[in-house]
Amino acid sequence: MAEKFRAVIFKQLTEAKILMIRNSIRKKLIFFLLAATIIPIGASIAVSNLYTKSSVTDATINENSSRLELGKNNIVSYFNTINQLSLSVYGGINAADSLYTYLEKSITKPVSSNVIATSHDLVYLHLFSLSQASKDIYQLHLFIPSGSQSNLWINGFFRREYNPGYKVPLDREGEANPFIEPTHMNTQYGMQFSLPESKTTKEPVITLHRPIYMTPTKTVIAMLSVDLKMDSFNRICEQLYNQNGRERLAITDDAGSYLYSSEHTDYGKKLNQNWSTKLAQTSGRGHFVWKDDLFSGIIFYDHLETPYMKATIIKQIPYSDLYSTATTLTRINTLIAAGFLLIALIGTVFISFQLTEPIKRLIGYMNRVQAGNLSAPLEVRNTDEIGLLARKMQSMMETIDQLILQEYRLELANKTNQLKALQAQINPHFLYNAMQSIGTQALQGNAHKTYSLITLLAKMMRYSMTTEETEVRLEREVQHVLAYLDLQKERFGEQLHVETSFAPETMNIMVPKMLLQPIVENYFKHGYTGGVQTGEITITSAIQDEMLVLEIMDNGKGIESEELARLAEMLTSEQDVILTLNDEAEASVIDKSGSIGLMNVIARLRLYNGQDAQIKLDKRLPAGLSVTVLIPLAKEGTGQ
Repeated sequence: MAEKFRAVIFKQLTEAKILMIRNSIRKKLIFFLLAATIIPIGASIAVSNLYTKSSVTDATINENSSRLELGKNNIVSYFNTINQLSLSVYGGINAADSLYTYLEKSITKPVSSNVIATSHDLVYLHLFSLSQASKDIYQLHLFIPSGSQSNLWINGFFRREYNPGYKVPLDREGEANPFIEPTHMNTQYGMQFSLPESKTTKEPVITLHRPIYMTPTKTVIAMLSVDLKMDSFNRICEQLYNQNGRERLAITDDAGSYLYSSEHTDYGKKLNQNWSTKLAQTSGRGHFVWKDDLFSGIIFYDHLETPYMKATIIKQIPYSDLYSTATTLTRINTLIAAGFLLIALIGTVFISFQLTEPIKRLIGYMNRVQAGNLSAPLEVRNTDEIGLLARKMQSMMETIDQLILQEYRLELANKTNQLKALQAQINPHFLYNAMQSIGTQALQGNAHKTYSLITLLAKMMRYSMTTEETEVRLEREVQHVLAYLDLQKERFGEQLHVETSFAPETMNIMVPKMLLQPIVENYFKHGYTGGVQTGEITITSAIQDEMLVLEIMDNGKGIESEELARLAEMLTSEQDVILTLNDEAEASVIDKSGSIGLMNVIARLRLYNGQDAQIKLDKRLPAGLSVTVLIPLAKEGTGQ
């Protein structure tokens, strides 16, 4: 009764322990408090970041669209100024001493390149006047086709030369129309003269080519080329993008050649990007989003068109620059949030430990109780509901401990008496046969051998008659049964063959005393046939699936199938074997069947090792019996 009551208490404590571990209040408390802090702050940062990015994107689009529009107007105004200067050739169209009249007459009277220019030379004067009109003019070239005459003004120097190899530049359609030539390195337009290195340099220029027509026709009477320095144009363009970041700006003509690029290595090349095709499909001004391995961001564009130029302003803003402000704000917010989260984490853990530490102590107390220490102290001094529960639990366990001790002592006394009764029931048949063998040996005159046999017998009798020990190490039980078999060998001689195999790790396991000898004795009482056939008996031990497995096999006459089934049912029955053996009628039936030894063994096994202990019987072929004893190993913390 006490054992069942104790088992129920342990089962309830175990289930409560598993439930509390699976649903840890401390973990839940920490989790939910942190979630209540992290989720709102994280969501706030995420929403703020998204809103900031959206606002920054909208503001950037509006700002850059306006900036490109302003930049386009400045660029058009700049080139219009240069274009107006180039039209000054037509200023004296009706004057007899104007450059235009001079050029018009060259149609009928070709000019000579051998004429040395003087300060009164019309070409000299006009080019000088143009060079003074704008500081951005690097050099001026006037070509008169009728005489293949090139006139060049550069850095205050004027040169005239016969230049038959020079070809009048034409626009993309092959027409003699005014146009802007993309940025390129300056040249001398095929002229052969040389200037001091201090007066000329190699630098990129933009050239406006202006054909001079004989009005009102489009007959070209001259070609004026104005090379412009990049300084002013660069300043206009540099105002359109952030040079310190990764923004990029480019201005290309309708053929894709660069007029300006923030990457100066692009000069002399054509626009060739993954997004070039999409850009070519646009018109007016606008923007589009592009994302690939080379660039991810927004591309702004603004197309401009004048009578002498078609161009596109292109600005690239990568997301890294676009969202730099938003990223900085997010980092600041994240750092602030991290600080608050750290404080919240420390506070959460502190509060959680304060609330759950008494519960942890209560669980520890339950573990000690489960291990069998029902009188373990419980150190919970809280005055709240948890403290009240702990004190009630301790009071209850103290009461249970007292009741269990009373029942346990009574049951222990009963089991001790039962064990002594079982040990007293060991059949003396073996002692009679052993003494007969010793007498025979003595008659043969071998005194030393007789002494050895008597010593073996004395050890066996001392082992079996000592009732103070109820459990022994398997090693001692093995020594006892081997001594028994040695005596039997003296009796049967070569007609008995014994084999043993004991796993070393099994020898220190505690087993009920007199476990093996009754099973082995059954072989000689009921299984050994004698005669010419050699008797064989094998004993082994091993550990399998947390069970001590002892196997005793023989080649005796075995047991009939019906009797074997009846014995197996008796050995596996949940009926109290002790009560069965104490019942005189039942014990008489068992004794007649020759299975009293097995019933004694299973009774003691269940007394000390619980209902999981088993004895299995199996027939061997062609003859014999196999007895397998299964003993569950004690587990840590179970108190077994």
